[in-house]
Amino acid sequence: MKSVIAFYRDVVGLTPDEDQPFPEHRFFRFDTGECKLCLHSASKPNEGRQKIGFHVESVSAVHQDLKAKGLRLRPLENEDGLACFDIRDPEKNRIQFWGKY
Repeated sequence: MKSVIAFYRDVVGLTPDEDQPFPEHRFFRFDTGECKLCLHSASKPNEGRQKIGFHVESVSAVHQDLKAKGLRLRPLENEDGLACFDIRDPEKNRIQFWGKY
């Protein structure tokens, strides 16, 4: 879980808010400004169709920032002033950023 915590802190830029290591699992929380993102370790991780979505002021600015941090991203498409793109965190969870281009 260390790599996924570092990803959300260092790459996505979220502020750590709480870390609770329990004997059977770990709970970690980030403050996103609008809500809290809570990460729970799982005993049997599986890959599903779920994703985390972040509405951002400028999708193109986030896209450029993540590229500058070394992520390989597909070109950003602008459709009627709105855009989105998906990435995966180190544990293969899908994340989507969407909003104005």
